[in-house]
Amino acid sequence: MNLRTGHPVTNDKKALLLGGNGQKPGSTISRWRWRPGMKPRFALTIGVLFSVVGLLFVVIGLISLIAGIQDSNSAPIQVPGIVTGYTTNYLDSLPQVIIRVEKANSTTTISPAVTQVTARSLHRGDHVIVDYSQRLHFPYALESGGQRYLLPGTSSSGNPFGSAALVLLGLVIFPYPAFLAFWGWRDLHAQSGNTMTARIVDLHSSKQARTPQPGITSRVFRTSYSVTLEPIDASFFRDIVTFSIKEDMHLSLRERAVVQITYSPNLHYVYALKLVDVGSK
Repeated sequence: MNLRTGHPVTNDKKALLLGGNGQKPGSTISRWRWRPGMKPRFALTIGVLFSVVGLLFVVIGLISLIAGIQDSNSAPIQVPGIVTGYTTNYLDSLPQVIIRVEKANSTTTISPAVTQVTARSLHRGDHVIVDYSQRLHFPYALESGGQRYLLPGTSSSGNPFGSAALVLLGLVIFPYPAFLAFWGWRDLHAQSGNTMTARIVDLHSSKQARTPQPGITSRVFRTSYSVTLEPIDASFFRDIVTFSIKEDMHLSLRERAVVQITYSPNLHYVYALKLVDVGSK
């Protein structure tokens, strides 16, 4: 088998792998993919960063959720203070009471939002007790003259729904970047890429529907090109598989031509693509 034309792929080549669905050439080709075809080193870096972010969200959410549960069953930390004035929150139109509190041998000023009833009940110069949660350390109630006023939007347990949402968000973010990091690490330590001989089933390009604009949008919405291959030697794949290619490569290929492709085993990043002259076998 002789190689007729070689097309080395530059460093920004990406390969996109289709899930094996047993589709035959000429049928509708699904381009859903899990392996993005990134360079292994770039995938490892991005995967580690986003995995850390996902884990951080999970840890923070769990800590705040557990601390909130413990605070709901614990006595509050009570700090004395004096009402010095009022202001208005322009976002929700709730009044905010300005309180000078003495905490840890220092004097600070806090401005918690209160209800209209609380604002009418507290006056400048009134002595109040501010209830803080034991572990999360945020104010959730005021006490004055034997009356207790809960601060709107707060509770002794913190924000359990927000904590649970943070945990769920972290669990959503974490898995795929972890796979990217794992695939990138394995490809970096692989001795060589996989080589496959295949026939071109389809050539695809996604044209922009609007005039390209400079800046970030021009990169996000730029035209992408891909080639769908049907393996001839079934060493690695038995079903069709799609790789992304550059415009000049796309223009140089034709359907039903036979090619030899070399790519990374896990991320399916394309290292090289060559047309094969099957007539001279």
